[in-house]
Amino acid sequence: MKKEIEVWLTDWFIGRQKIGGQEKRTVSDVDYFEARWLTSMEVVEFVTEIEGEFSVQFSDRDLQDPRFVTIGGLAEVIRELSAQASESIR
Repeated sequence: MKKEIEVWLTDWFIGRQKIGGQEKRTVSDVDYFEARWLTSMEVVEFVTEIEGEFSVQFSDRDLQDPRFVTIGGLAEVIRELSAQASESIR
């Protein structure tokens, strides 16, 4: 599931012309805040779309997780939140 999440996140940035399609394989560990791929308004949009797409809800703790700043790390956070949500439904 992590790979599918990474693809969705990467495509989100490509769709907003933050990165080119040829960069798709090399962006997993790029800090997208340092790379200035997101404005402050885009952060809100990014988080909202992720929550809707993956049916997760980020806490303040999740947003401050050091993994949150890269596609690869964020995919791990989303996967963990999805797993927790699935377990709570049972």
